[in-house]
Amino acid sequence: MSKSINLKKILVFVNDAGSSNYICSIISNENKFFNWSIYAVADSPGSKKLENSQILYTKFFSLDEMSDIIRKQKPDIVLYSTGWLNFSSIVSDNAKKYNFKTVALVDHWTGYHERFRKNAFPDIILVMDDAAYKKANKIFNSKSTIFKIKNYYLDEIKSDYAFRKKKDHIVFLSEPEIINKDNLKIFEYTLLENILKMFDKVIVRLHPKEPKNKYYDLICKFPKANVSVVDPYDESLGSTLSKSKLSIGVQSTALYLSYLIGINTISILPKRSLMSNIPLPKKYILTNLNYIKNLNFSNKKIGELNIKAATFYESINFLSKRTN
Repeated sequence: MSKSINLKKILVFVNDAGSSNYICSIISNENKFFNWSIYAVADSPGSKKLENSQILYTKFFSLDEMSDIIRKQKPDIVLYSTGWLNFSSIVSDNAKKYNFKTVALVDHWTGYHERFRKNAFPDIILVMDDAAYKKANKIFNSKSTIFKIKNYYLDEIKSDYAFRKKKDHIVFLSEPEIINKDNLKIFEYTLLENILKMFDKVIVRLHPKEPKNKYYDLICKFPKANVSVVDPYDESLGSTLSKSKLSIGVQSTALYLSYLIGINTISILPKRSLMSNIPLPKKYILTNLNYIKNLNFSNKKIGELNIKAATFYESINFLSKRTN
């Protein structure tokens, strides 16, 4: 790769779990091309991911500190994670106040308008797959430049998956507050209960925002079950999925990653009228766990994952040339 930019300063802000995984993998793989200055909300999922990745960063404790951080750092580019609250809007507003270019990473396929409130659009939006690229272009094509970039995080998961030979567990991918209605929160517990009744060897992987004892009472009802609960801060997603012969969940991002690396994967929804938030093929989106008995799996080819994907370096190079 020819180097037409020389150690531009990238100021990074992370908070949420999902996008932090991707940003950490970008930093690890493209570290030499930039001068990185990394900040994370103290005790956030993002800060814990940085620590697990052994990436040096600075903690901050209030979103009110962002303005001073940006002003003092004087970066060439501000890269930030997006989420459901006002985190990304605050980053964008403060960067624009000092006339710094912004790049936002979107790690999901839903809530795009909520991620960029008050029309706080960045110069570039980074997405990780074709489904997100098509959706982001449809929504934001005149407001931001959309780049599908190389999914280093998925490559890491794929490597872990290929390393382990024995894949004999059912992996249940849990998630916090699926939908903000009590009866649908109960659905996830019922789903796990049915999984424990149907299968012998089960791994429950918690979401970074979930308490470790979320399913304790439920699992205690199955004293003879071979079930283990994985804290995401103790084991990488790739390591968990490397044991999976079948991944089950509701609408977790990790479900789609499981599918992409070739694992038999299903999403169980409470009812057909509820639209899935993840771009799994429709035949893998069920309303009843029993339907899996009649399901024939035909998985995506792993070689197709990073076709026509830019590097982060190339997206920044594009932005630099456009503003010169």
